Amino acid sequence: MSTVFLVSGASSGVGRALAQFLTRHGVTVIGLDRREPPDREIAHVSCDLTDPNAVDAAVDRLDGQVDALANVAGVPGTAPVETVLAVNFLGMRHLTERVLGRIRRGGSVVNVSSAEGRHWVAHLAELRPLLATRTFAEGMRWCREQRPDRPVYDVAKEAVLAYTTASSTLTWSDGVRMNAVAPGTVRTPSLPEIERSTDPRRLARQRSAAGRDAEASEIASVVAFLMSNESRWVNGQTLAADGGVAAATTWAALQSR
Repeated sequence: MSTVFLVSGASSGVGRALAQFLTRHGVTVIGLDRREPPDREIAHVSCDLTDPNAVDAAVDRLDGQVDALANVAGVPGTAPVETVLAVNFLGMRHLTERVLGRIRRGGSVVNVSSAEGRHWVAHLAELRPLLATRTFAEGMRWCREQRPDRPVYDVAKEAVLAYTTASSTLTWSDGVRMNAVAPGTVRTPSLPEIERSTDPRRLARQRSAAGRDAEASEIASVVAFLMSNESRWVNGQTLAADGGVAAATTWAALQSR
């Protein structure tokens, strides 16, 4: 029986790098994306995370069980507000909860967030109403009526990490792990848009601490590890793949006390 991994956003950036890495290691990869991946060895199922009906249709097209899901698809903060929340959190959540019943025992879900999401604990009171929504439609209603007066990109990425932490306690009993990866800046086609929507001083501090931007393959290998059986005793964790930015920030804050 072949190993089958699902990868959202497999047509470009970190998602494509992940799919390429996995296929080189003998994994059957099914890419879930609006666009077909340019790589012939990656199977394609059309999936639009802004539309829960399209997500349902994509999952219905899958044949049998899978071994892992990587939620990599994302859009930068320059996209329309509702698109940012839909793709970066609500669609990801909807896809995950539709796929969970198909993941074999011992399998894994990995959610790619961002370094911008690492302060979710401090903002948990703001996030709770969003996390409490039960459906895609309820989440969009929250976005229109109640969302905090902060960049929705940051809110969505924080929600991913909070959701991962909470959901991992539920999926573990079914033999499925859920973890997250929080990259810093990565050299992908969307980087110019991310630069436009991010505080330039924050970007400069991150790049100064890390020394450079990550390559997509450097994030992909971390995600692949968390999808694999080699990480079978890791659950509910957020791995900061940021070249040490989070550590440098934390240490600087501790030194100033």
